[in-house]
This record gives sequence, C-alpha cells and structure tokens, in this order.
Amino acid sequence: MKPKNFFEGIRNFKQQVTLPILRKDAKDNVISQTDLILARWKDYCCKIRNTSEAVDIKNIIKECTNNQSQNPLASYNEICSIINQLKLNKAAGSDNIPPELLKHGGRTLKQKLYKLILMIWNNEQLPQQ
Repeated sequence: MKPKNFFEGIRNFKQQVTLPILRKDAKDNVISQTDLILARWKDYCCKIRNTSEAVDIKNIIKECTNNQSQNPLASYNEICSIINQLKLNKAAGSDNIPPELLKHGGRTLKQKLYKLILMIWNNEQLPQQ
C-alpha cells in the first residue's frame, strides 16, 4: 500500500466520525439536547462572570480590544523559544501541522511564521487559507 493512499484513508475516516454532544447539568445529570446544552453553557458563563444575565458579545469584544494595548506582540526570539520548546511525537492540531515540522523547519520557517503572526496581529483578521 502506498503511504499517500494510507493517509488519505485515515483522513476520510476521521471526517466520517462524529461524536455525540453530551454535557452534564448543574446536578451532574447527562444532557444531550442542544437547547439544554446551550442553556447550561449560558448559566456556566454567567456564573463565571458573576452576573445573572447574558452579556452582549459586542461589549466583550470592546473589552478585548481595549486590553490588546496592554498585551504587546511577542518578539521573534520569544516565538522561536516557544517553537523550540514544542514536544515531539505529539499529534498534530486542527491545522494538521505536526510539531516536528515546526521545530525542525529551520530559520526560514520560523521567520515566515513570525511574519504571519505579525500580519494577523496588525490586520486583526485571519487569512483565508
């Protein structure tokens, strides 16, 4: 079997698998209905924020953008340090990029990645691809 066909088969299998959405309510009872799960998440978030009502998402976005000036962008050396600390032989994330690729990609890959991070930071928008 060719490796390409093997990995395509795995990718197709992963896309076909759907997991049931189950959560526990406040009394540790399992719930599976979407509206009850959403209500549970709302209650949970309100509890964390110490409020009894839902908060407008626009206010949260404004808070985050106001706090953005307090969190400066990481430097190139900090990004390189984070990449170098990645653990090997771990599963790839949702982007399907294994940590080995980032860690052993060399200086050029790290520079391109840093430029991408700068672009996302400055434009405040993720690229299409």
